[in-house]
Amino acid sequence: MCCGRSARLCRHDPFQPPAPQIRDAIRESRRLERVMTQTLKVVGFICDWSVDLAPLSDGGRLREVPGVRVIRVPCSGFVRPNWLEDALNRGADGVFVTGCPYGDCLNREGNFLMRDRIDQLRRRLQRRKVDPARIGMLAFGLHDGASFLAEVKAFVDRIAALPPAPPARAAGRAAVTQPAQASEGERP
Repeated sequence: MCCGRSARLCRHDPFQPPAPQIRDAIRESRRLERVMTQTLKVVGFICDWSVDLAPLSDGGRLREVPGVRVIRVPCSGFVRPNWLEDALNRGADGVFVTGCPYGDCLNREGNFLMRDRIDQLRRRLQRRKVDPARIGMLAFGLHDGASFLAEVKAFVDRIAALPPAPPARAAGRAAVTQPAQASEGERP
């Protein structure tokens, strides 16, 4: 590095880091900074009887997977497909539902019901040119926390590899339900 006394005479360039390793380190830190500010938004609906979230989450967010918001539901079969679609329309990059292991649902067939609903929703979204990989269905037991985290990380990595999500709908259903306002010269 240059001492700053006479930059014109110094053999070191005062405006560039001297070693390629430092330049690479700076470049990598800038890349990581961009990645950190562009955290994906993922919403997960978790069955009360599947994974124990107490050691894994703080205030509705997974500790080890940034950007994942979790919502507890009584059963995965309780989740409505329009909730998943609404989350995507409001700007989520991906949505997943976690239920009990198949064949071991406390409410009989809730996870099978949700799996069928997700398959239907994926087909509907594909017709609207939304990548069906943005929706996931996971099945884990109560004590499968480590496996659950690994699968959620893999899901988030798959979402990150996809092209950017289509822009969220600005108006959504609010535009449909509000009556049109009459202009000044018209009668209501």
